[in-house]
Amino acid sequence: MEKLIPFIMCIVFVIVSFCLWKLAVKLSSLAARKKIMANKTEASKEATSVLLLSHFGEFSVLPNMWLPSREGKYTLYGKVDNIVILPSCIAVVHVESMRGQIFGGSSPTWHQSVRLQNGERREIDFENPVLSNEKNIIALTKIFEREKIATPPIYNIIIFSSDKVLFSDEMAEVYSLSPAIVKLKSLAKGKKIPFKERLTLRKTIKKYAVTAKKARQHNAKVQRALTKPETKAKIKK
Repeated sequence: MEKLIPFIMCIVFVIVSFCLWKLAVKLSSLAARKKIMANKTEASKEATSVLLLSHFGEFSVLPNMWLPSREGKYTLYGKVDNIVILPSCIAVVHVESMRGQIFGGSSPTWHQSVRLQNGERREIDFENPVLSNEKNIIALTKIFEREKIATPPIYNIIIFSSDKVLFSDEMAEVYSLSPAIVKLKSLAKGKKIPFKERLTLRKTIKKYAVTAKKARQHNAKVQRALTKPETKAKIKK
C-alpha cells in the first residue's frame, strides 16, 4: 500500500491541477465575455470571435479560416470569419461591425444609413452578406464532399456586432450580437453529431485552411494571371 501512495498522490495532483486549469479558463472566458458585452456597441470582428470562443470553446470555434473555392478554372481562397462546430450542426458566421439602419433583403447590394457624431449622415452600399456567406458554405460543403464526409446541417449566420443597429427587414440569417448567441445555442440543441464525427469535421476544415498570407499571395497570383492579355484572349474564346 505504501508503494502506491506516491502514485495516488500524483493522480490527485493531476486531477486538482486539471480542475484548477478548467476553473481558470472558465473565469477567463467569463471575464472576456463580460468585457465584450459591456462594450458591444463597438465590438470588432476579433472581439466577436473571442465572445464565440467564450461561449462555445476552442474546440468548437474556428476563427479566420481561409478556405479554397473554385472560380471557373481557378481556385481562390475566401475568408470565413468563424466556423462554429456545434453539437448538432455547423454555423458559418460572417461578422459585420456596422451600426445605424441596415436596408437588406434579397438584392445583391445592401445599404447602411448612419448618423455620425458630428451630426452628418453617412450612406454606404455594401455586398449582401447573406449571399456572400453562402459562397463560404458551398466551399465548405465541397471540402466535405471531396473527403467523402457526410455533410451535417450547415447554417448561414450573419452577426452585426453593434447593438446600435436596426434592420429594415427581418431575416432568418441576420442578428445583432446578443440574439445571435441565443440563436446559436438553440441550434446546438438539435440531434447530436457523435464527437468522433465532429472531430473529423474539425480536422478536415483545418487540413484545407491556409494562412491569410498564403491565401492573399495565391489570390494575387491568380488575379495577375487573369489580367494577362493571353489569358483574357483564352477566356473570350
